[in-house]
Amino acid sequence: MKLHILGIRHHGVGSAKYIAEALAALKPDIVLVEGPPELDSVTSWITHKEMKPPVSVLAYNIDEPSQAVFYPFTHFSPEWQAITYALKNDIKVQMMDLPLSHSFGIELAKRAEQQKLLEEQMAKEAENAENEPKDTLENETENTTATPEEIIPEYVPKDPISHLAELAGYDDSELWWEHHFEQNHIKGSWEDHFEAVFEAMKVLRENLENHASQRDDAREAYMRKLIREAKKQGFKTAVVICGAWHAPVLENFEDKQVTKQDEEMLKPLPKTNVGCTWIPWTNTRLSMFTGYGAGIVSPGWYDHLWKYPKDKGTRWLSKVARLFRDKDMDTSTAHVIEAFRLAEALASMRDLSRPGLMELNEATQSVICFGDKILLKLIEEELIVAKVMGKVPSDLPKLPIQADFESRSQKNRLDVKDLDKTYELDLRKDLDLSKSVFLHQLQILGINWARKQYTSGKGTFKESWFTRWKPEMVIDLIEKGFWGNTVEKASTQYLLDSIKDNQSIAELSNIVKEKAFPAKIYEAIDKILVKITELSSISADVIELMGALPNLVDTGRYGDVRVREGDRTVINALVDTFVRRICIGLPNTAYGLDEKNSYSLFENIKKVDEAIQLFQIEELAEIWYKALKVILHKEGINGIIVGCVCRLLLDAKEISPDETANEFSQALSVGNTPMASAAWLEGFLKGSGMILIYDHTLWNILYLWVAHLEQPTFIELMPILRRTFSKFEVPERKQIGEKAKHGAVQAQDLLVETGESLHTSPLFDEERALKVLEPLKAILGIG
Repeated sequence: MKLHILGIRHHGVGSAKYIAEALAALKPDIVLVEGPPELDSVTSWITHKEMKPPVSVLAYNIDEPSQAVFYPFTHFSPEWQAITYALKNDIKVQMMDLPLSHSFGIELAKRAEQQKLLEEQMAKEAENAENEPKDTLENETENTTATPEEIIPEYVPKDPISHLAELAGYDDSELWWEHHFEQNHIKGSWEDHFEAVFEAMKVLRENLENHASQRDDAREAYMRKLIREAKKQGFKTAVVICGAWHAPVLENFEDKQVTKQDEEMLKPLPKTNVGCTWIPWTNTRLSMFTGYGAGIVSPGWYDHLWKYPKDKGTRWLSKVARLFRDKDMDTSTAHVIEAFRLAEALASMRDLSRPGLMELNEATQSVICFGDKILLKLIEEELIVAKVMGKVPSDLPKLPIQADFESRSQKNRLDVKDLDKTYELDLRKDLDLSKSVFLHQLQILGINWARKQYTSGKGTFKESWFTRWKPEMVIDLIEKGFWGNTVEKASTQYLLDSIKDNQSIAELSNIVKEKAFPAKIYEAIDKILVKITELSSISADVIELMGALPNLVDTGRYGDVRVREGDRTVINALVDTFVRRICIGLPNTAYGLDEKNSYSLFENIKKVDEAIQLFQIEELAEIWYKALKVILHKEGINGIIVGCVCRLLLDAKEISPDETANEFSQALSVGNTPMASAAWLEGFLKGSGMILIYDHTLWNILYLWVAHLEQPTFIELMPILRRTFSKFEVPERKQIGEKAKHGAVQAQDLLVETGESLHTSPLFDEERALKVLEPLKAILGIG
């Protein structure tokens, strides 16, 4: 068998051109392309009329889909050109590399070994810690010295091609390769090109030590194995297309000693089950990910070179000028001409056959951008990288969950693109509601294609979503296919599995409100509500019930269009039970708590009070206020809780202003410690200071209490007082400050509260008040 080994650069434009010329000239009867054999099952789709690069093969471990790798292709990928040529000319094409079934197996075995070593080390350290004397541990830092392995980092092999680049005066090996191999495809022959590449790599491999890893050795062994198999099958002319580095070690595939070594190396390799499919890819991702770690930073530029191989820069600079004009930036023909002349001059100074991207960018920055680097960012995004997303055939075999995802995306008119897009949804519309449900289900599965954003306005019918699709999200989708064949079924089972060990009523109620109802997965809702009911029936934890109540009330009372009437009935019954049990256990729960737990209960009491007011069931409100009155007069409860309860009862008119003043006075009396009084005050004011502005009696009590504090005590209480008053709105703080300037309100000024003798109050400006009368009369239609 006549063998032709063609070493390429992955995604190299010149390599792709030379491959096309070589195949046309050699007319082989088999083409072997570097890539895992599992890709053979999907390469036939490359010539499908709906296949539009950039695209990628997603290969994954069927038993553990999170273990996956991408193999991107585009028009100017040499592998793409080789496979396309073979398929169109009915030539056998076969992928040639170490199977992923082995690669994944090796990786899993390595992980397991590392985990085992870690566990053994931890067990050994724990055993040593138990047996080692204390005095030895104290001197451990003195007796411990670092080993060389701990000081010297692990050696990272240098890129072999960088040696040739350095000899030629290049810091960047990729740039050297591009200048000497990829850009010469116009004037050079394919024979000279591949011969030069082969000889360069051969010399490097002969003179460099420790240049290959065990994995690379295994890969090359499998490549030789497949070449031998091709010969056994009777093929006359074979073309091997592989990364340039591997080319020299494949020509000795018939050597008996090499064959024996290959067989010994490949025999013990572990295996896994591998699945493959095509997915759309993007230029942005093309520059980042590839199965061989050989990405390119300028896919848009390479695409331009592929389409216009003879362009020396004029067409590219015309694109730049057109882009700037589209962005309303003045760019004349003269700019393009002068930029091209400068780029040619730079190429000549650097001994290049024609300007490359670096020269064109430098010329563009100098002539068109007037030295401004910021404008080059625009060129990079729009032209150098270029926002392009490929397309795969609609009839491509997919997993059921993938097909369901694509179907629902199209049905809901959601763009699955690598672009930023925002959707403003009105849940009163069927289509927008369907979009919301779908996106919430994906969030449950951890597929963060969309992110919910804050939206202004009243009501629960508005939502805003920010979307940006990333091709690697397909891995997450495939992985979640274990839970169901559709997004809805998978999200249901995944959510139920995630809460199977959750015994927190508060967390479960939050999951129902924030995840299950928005995603409209009623099977999960029914089961979670049953679980909440069962847990609450045996739970004696009042704090848990208080944490769950606000979410249940909010869902049962208002919810949104996704809440069924039957769900409201169940939730309302739970609310009724929770409130009664909270009221029974709250006084005892509040007794004897430390400062931290008292503050936590204080926050919960406020939330429960808001929930009960929202629920608007008079019977439950009465039970609640009775429980608060018990707390108000119970000894051994932290002041922040008692103060909060007093304020809630006052706001609900369950106690009179006189009773409130009496409680206020007692709390701030000398019989209590200053710290206890400050805590009571914080609980009473609970983020609103308007009562101090309008209730002069309470103001006087507070003012005199602060005035009589000793300086050290006042300094000690400053953090609590600051925390209390900092929660007030800015206008409230200003009014309290103005009132503090006048001190305590005198006895005759207290008449202001009843509307008598307004003119006697120092806080009343009669002149300003009179100015308001005329506009008020006009508004009210009086006089």
